[in-house]
Amino acid sequence: MTIQKQEAVLLKKRDLRETSLILTFFTKDFGKVHGVLKGARGSRARSNVNPLFFSLNQIVYYEKRRSDLFIISQCETERVFLDILKEWDRAAVAYYVLELVDVLTEPGQGSVEIFESLLNSLSSLDGKKEPGAMARLFEVRFLMAMGLWPGSQSFELTKGAALTLSCFEKDAWQGSSRIKLTREVGSEIKKITEKIIEDNLDRPLKTKKIFG
Repeated sequence: MTIQKQEAVLLKKRDLRETSLILTFFTKDFGKVHGVLKGARGSRARSNVNPLFFSLNQIVYYEKRRSDLFIISQCETERVFLDILKEWDRAAVAYYVLELVDVLTEPGQGSVEIFESLLNSLSSLDGKKEPGAMARLFEVRFLMAMGLWPGSQSFELTKGAALTLSCFEKDAWQGSSRIKLTREVGSEIKKITEKIIEDNLDRPLKTKKIFG
């Protein structure tokens, strides 16, 4: 029974019985992981267990016999991006990013690029970067990592949109995240990314219904 220790971002959680949680993380080396964390709830909850959204965690997990779920034995928070929750627009984009990764990736489909883009997006939203621009930047980087992005040359674009997408594709996240999108350019890029994402979904995203 192999024990793994990984940096991870929480994508989804739900209650299991009175004291446990079923958690979905995206890990740095092994991609998406579903697991049971016991003793996380109730009056006797363990003090060293506190899985939070919008945080970087260190988890320890191992395989559970006859189950697709892992057993998560430890979950320690390393960093929390608290400022995301101070503004509705930032929280909306952050929840959307988490759901997008959860829905479009399969368990064990590891990708350092996806993990880093996920972490960078949370850090940028926490650092008060423009939410709409961060959503578009994440979408492009995520679709590239998934092999679903055809390249900006495939589209008929205005000059502003073409330059922005080229930057999103080629520049480091730190530089790309400084770009401020005009309403017109943001809308143009959003139509492209939304169409690609919708074509690869079997159901609408819940966050799109809630936040628009």
